[in-house]
Amino acid sequence: MPISKELRQAIKEGMHAAYAEVRFVVPRRPARWPQCFATITGYATTGKTWTDAKNKKADKKLNAFLKKLGVKAFRITGYSAKDIEHAEPGWGVALSFDDACDIGLLFKQDAIFYIINNTLFVSYCDQRRGLIKVGAFAPRVVSKQDRER
Repeated sequence: MPISKELRQAIKEGMHAAYAEVRFVVPRRPARWPQCFATITGYATTGKTWTDAKNKKADKKLNAFLKKLGVKAFRITGYSAKDIEHAEPGWGVALSFDDACDIGLLFKQDAIFYIINNTLFVSYCDQRRGLIKVGAFAPRVVSKQDRER
């Protein structure tokens, strides 16, 4: 799947190349996606390794945090097209871009994905934040129902 020249340039400047390979799994496709939303994970940030127990604890903590904020969250799991064994369960949330980055930073994330009208972007969570176009979102998503067929 082609990636944008903006992402190609960001990778040259040090952004992790795995962000270009991302795909997503959802339990089932919604009738309609939110116009703008973020995918945020509590799992070990790109390039780090945590135990399964630590990852699950961080995921639970992130979900509880989102519930406390009163935002609806839905499960969305990001995985690498090159290594389907590597997957990170995360949460899709309709938040502003800056709020999503702030939460990502709070949960020790290098970056988040942000979707606007079916366009997928990636952004660092820290002071380097800014939307970097990855490409179309929908072709990168499958549902568990799709996989079982």
